[in-house]
Amino acid sequence: MRLGGLKIIGTERHESRRIDNQLRGRSGRQGDNGESRFYIGLDDDLMKIFGGDMITNVFDTLGADENIPIEAKMISNAVERAQKRVEGRNFTIRKNVLQYDDVMNVQREIIYKQRREVLDGQNMRENIISMINSVAEEVVSMYLADGENTNHEALVQEVKNIFGIDISEDVKKLHKEELINKVKEEAMKIYEEKEKDIGENAMREIERVVLLKVVDQKWMDHIDSMDELKNGIGLRAYGQKNPVDQYRIEGFDMFDEMVANIKVDVVKLMLHMQKREEVQRSQTVQITRAAQENLNSINFESSRGPVNQNVPEKTANVTVRNTEPKPGRNDPCPCGSGKKYKNCCGRNEN
Repeated sequence: MRLGGLKIIGTERHESRRIDNQLRGRSGRQGDNGESRFYIGLDDDLMKIFGGDMITNVFDTLGADENIPIEAKMISNAVERAQKRVEGRNFTIRKNVLQYDDVMNVQREIIYKQRREVLDGQNMRENIISMINSVAEEVVSMYLADGENTNHEALVQEVKNIFGIDISEDVKKLHKEELINKVKEEAMKIYEEKEKDIGENAMREIERVVLLKVVDQKWMDHIDSMDELKNGIGLRAYGQKNPVDQYRIEGFDMFDEMVANIKVDVVKLMLHMQKREEVQRSQTVQITRAAQENLNSINFESSRGPVNQNVPEKTANVTVRNTEPKPGRNDPCPCGSGKKYKNCCGRNEN
């Protein structure tokens, strides 16, 4: 517009004052003339949720005509108060989301640090030994309390499953600390024997592969569990508890459980792996070639019949030529079916 500049007409008010101000700013770019005007109804969502009914009742009491536009400071103030309340609510939501993300970020940094060490090719031997000792202490302590026997059978089975060690004869003779040291010593013997048998370089590579595989799998499962926890954590508010605090507490308990499961799985894989004998690849290639060369020299009487043993070792490729004249479409089919050629063997020809 040459005289008045750009005029902005808004048909509603946004929940955020920032959006309204950005729209107003379109009409006065770089000092140009402009004007903005917003229209809002008392039945808009923004007014319904935050005070629209009260204002409607006031004007109904005064008997004001609904077709007459209302321009009053009270309306503008009501809209601004409504926007402030919505902004405050959205701020609280974003703040809670950020606090939830902070819990996951702390856990993510711990896991990613360990993954970077593995991917950078660092020596994981000390980490594996630490896991062996830690799992031995946790497993024995789980079933034995202050040297008193609680569940011998379960302890023997658990040690057998994780470490591959039989402590059935020692579990009733040794105290808790003695049994822990026994499991550590036997587990280290198995670990060192496998390292000697496989080779040091190969053992280091296997350790990195096993760690990376187990950590990735457990971390993905943990992320899914944390998402489920966040979806239902709001119910803690009914018990007069802060959902964010409960999410942080329960989330780190789940993280500790995940770390413990990582240790158990890594130790179990490392102590139960078996070396495979080298496959004679050259011999396999020779057998495969021989079978391929003789493949065309084998004839079968039928799909289920016996193999014809009286065949030449190798047959030459021969081009088969049909010298007989091709039957007409309405001629009897040469196969002897009694049908016309076009309805029998020649039905698929163009």
